[in-house]
Amino acid sequence: MKEFQPSKFLRGLEKSPIRKISDRARPEHVNLGLGEPDLPTPEVIRRAAVEVIEKERNGYTLQAGLPGLRERVASDYPQLGLSSDDVIITAGSQESLYLALMTLVDADDEVLLPNPGFPAYPTITRMAGGRPLFYRLPASRDFGFDLEEFKLHLNSRTKVIMCTSPSNPTGRAFTKDELTAVAQVVESTCPEAFIISDEIYRELYYTSEPPHSISEFYPRTIVISGLSKSMSMTGWRLGWLLGHPDVVRAALVLHGYVTTCASTISQKAALAAWTHEAAEARQQTRSTFKRRRDHLVGLMQSELGLSCVTPDGAFYTMADVSRYGQSLAVAEKALDCGVVTIPGVAFGSESEGFLRISFCADESTLSEGVSRLGRALEQVLHTL
Repeated sequence: MKEFQPSKFLRGLEKSPIRKISDRARPEHVNLGLGEPDLPTPEVIRRAAVEVIEKERNGYTLQAGLPGLRERVASDYPQLGLSSDDVIITAGSQESLYLALMTLVDADDEVLLPNPGFPAYPTITRMAGGRPLFYRLPASRDFGFDLEEFKLHLNSRTKVIMCTSPSNPTGRAFTKDELTAVAQVVESTCPEAFIISDEIYRELYYTSEPPHSISEFYPRTIVISGLSKSMSMTGWRLGWLLGHPDVVRAALVLHGYVTTCASTISQKAALAAWTHEAAEARQQTRSTFKRRRDHLVGLMQSELGLSCVTPDGAFYTMADVSRYGQSLAVAEKALDCGVVTIPGVAFGSESEGFLRISFCADESTLSEGVSRLGRALEQVLHTL
């Protein structure tokens, strides 16, 4: 019998390096790899979900999602002047990313992506037939934005630019001045291009003010976001896509075939995310993660002598382990010693020599993870 071959569309696609490492985690491992909040979903969301399950019929919603939920999402972006018709509620922000790229990108279109950046960006770009190009967020600048580097890769053929703030994997956020500069240079170089703004971590910030959105400065922005990270709702699969009406209208057709509609229960419960109680829960979450950030970064520096990025948002730090060898080899040794980390090479060439370490764990677990990582690094030194 002839050996099975997947369709040409799928050939060459593999699990992301993040999943390859994380899927090997065992119960006894300290998992500082996967980006998933360990905090419970806020009670206000859970109460709403229970009431919906017990008291309501929960068939399909409109394919675009509940009108009331779409109105709330649109209200968060007054600068775009959107109506509920310009929002799609999706099965997590990952679906939003897929919809946006598959809708905007044609064969051989140039798509400018951050390096380092989320591995799904270039993968879905290639699935759409596009050509991923990369602008460096230099490790030498703690992965901060470099306008001159960005300009080098922008040209009249650029169709889509990806902007992620705060970043996965680095936790760095764009400043208002940087976003203004991005908008100006895109407008002058390729004014027909769209910017996709990945804002899934925007509510998890440790600066004095929330990060700005590029949509405040560049109207041809497609925003993707959701509640997975800020409301600890990863398994609820609740995200959204919003922006230019023509793009959203086209993406809605694809959404209908891919998903039909996002979970009705999740959508109805998500309405509570715009309450005062939910706002207080977000603030508590930020305080918890900031405390963990400072604990982890402090330990990495004092106990292991590692230089780490102090993130502006999200829940990751990037630790420089370049003196111990390639990031994948170091992550493999860490796994052998009972701690899961993600090699920087998973996110691009610029983060080779780093480990992405998540602080989605309490302080005692973070301390144990740092201790195990220290043993791994000692073993690496003995082999050098």
